[in-house]
Amino acid sequence: MIVDKKNNQKKTDSLVLIWLNKSARRGFSLIEVLITLLILTISITGVTFLMAKNIASVQNSKNQIIAAMLAQEGIELVRNLKDNKLPTPDCSNCRINIGPSPNLSITNNDGQRLYMSGNFYRHVVNATPTKFYRRVDVSTIPKDGTNETTVTSYVTWRNGGFIGLALPSGCTSGNKCVSAISLMPDLY
Repeated sequence: MIVDKKNNQKKTDSLVLIWLNKSARRGFSLIEVLITLLILTISITGVTFLMAKNIASVQNSKNQIIAAMLAQEGIELVRNLKDNKLPTPDCSNCRINIGPSPNLSITNNDGQRLYMSGNFYRHVVNATPTKFYRRVDVSTIPKDGTNETTVTSYVTWRNGGFIGLALPSGCTSGNKCVSAISLMPDLY
């Protein structure tokens, strides 16, 4: 501080005051702001990526659950045919036709596609196509004077259905395929 002896007043050195004001009012530099924005962008991108992966995982889990239920339904439909003493011939690559006259029929890949008819998945072509394909393999083995029927139901949600999928070893959840197997002895 400088003291003016004539007026007996205290004056502040203007250079010291300017220097103090600049350091006290100092803000962020452009580089600091850019680095902060980069870190924030990387964080938001990571969170967005994780959310997208989570959504895909939930969708895949949903498809696995639906496919498992459809595979079990394939088993139950064959059991219904057998319990009602309707023919259950040995067949591979079959589909189950339900309706007024339920039966098993051998079909190609397109015939295995399931369609949404009302609230049900069916092999009816005049309904809304779904991503699911079901195929049923039935084999009967004579055993102890009766027959034992083995039913394997496969369901996939791959593009192209079962084409290029080696069954049964290729039917894994990684290949978007599930299967159910049931042994049905003759009880009558």
